[in-house]
Amino acid sequence: MNEHNNLTQSDDNETVSSSLQSMSLVDILDGMFSLYRNHFRLFFGIVVIYIVFGFVLNLVSVLVIIDETSITNVMITTALTTTASVLFAYWIGWGLVYASTQIYLNREITSQGALQQSSRNYFRLLGSTFLYYLVVVCLSITIIGIPFAIYFGFRWGLFAFPILCEGTTSRNALRRSTELVKGTWWRVCGIMIAVSLTAFMIMFILQTSYGIIFSTFIGNTGAEAADFLETVRRLFAPTPNDIGWGAYIIHALGSVIIAGFIMPIGTIGYALLYFDLRIRKEAFDIEWMTASADGVSE
Repeated sequence: MNEHNNLTQSDDNETVSSSLQSMSLVDILDGMFSLYRNHFRLFFGIVVIYIVFGFVLNLVSVLVIIDETSITNVMITTALTTTASVLFAYWIGWGLVYASTQIYLNREITSQGALQQSSRNYFRLLGSTFLYYLVVVCLSITIIGIPFAIYFGFRWGLFAFPILCEGTTSRNALRRSTELVKGTWWRVCGIMIAVSLTAFMIMFILQTSYGIIFSTFIGNTGAEAADFLETVRRLFAPTPNDIGWGAYIIHALGSVIIAGFIMPIGTIGYALLYFDLRIRKEAFDIEWMTASADGVSE
């Protein structure tokens, strides 16, 4: 079969679940929560690494910056820690992408296996990410280019799936995403926005609630003497100088835990959209079930 259909069959010749069918927006939103709930241990095994690393990196960054008087050193430290955090988050995110595709196809997958697949494809995924943001950011520089940046942003938004599931190259991943989205751009745009907003709103509600409850328990943080923006900053991103090191460690740990637990939601939604497009455009469900029945690797 061609590269579009080289999702290899598992050794025990598992059959595809009955959910392998085209989906509406409601189906995708419902499916991403049900898959997360049913496979929580798998996703937790992936995001717990992000939680630990993110927490440690946050503390290291703050320890270096808090007493640093040189603006240059602060900028360098911030740039290094931010870069390390982003690169690590990509690794975790792509592991979640692969895990999502495997559980949708009713395959056995472990947290370690998902992260290993992310590692094997890391630089190809990073290459596609660089090309993606290079074009989108460059187009966004001018007002005239913003609509094109939005257009290509959604058109190429599924590039990680062809690399992880179809073994395509970095450059061809953008082309493959274009093939899937072509003719359904508005629908894909709406679904991606709905999935992202859903994950964002859950994150916002949990982080806000956590910040309010935390502030209530630790008592006075000096927020009553600050303006509105400063109060919001202290609510979401307090520093050790605001609340003390003990309280800061607790707050930082709680915040990164919330972020980690929300990460799989959007990823699962995008995975469902990816398969929905393949089913609608390529009859992937029929091909996959035929291959399953015949015991043939695609």
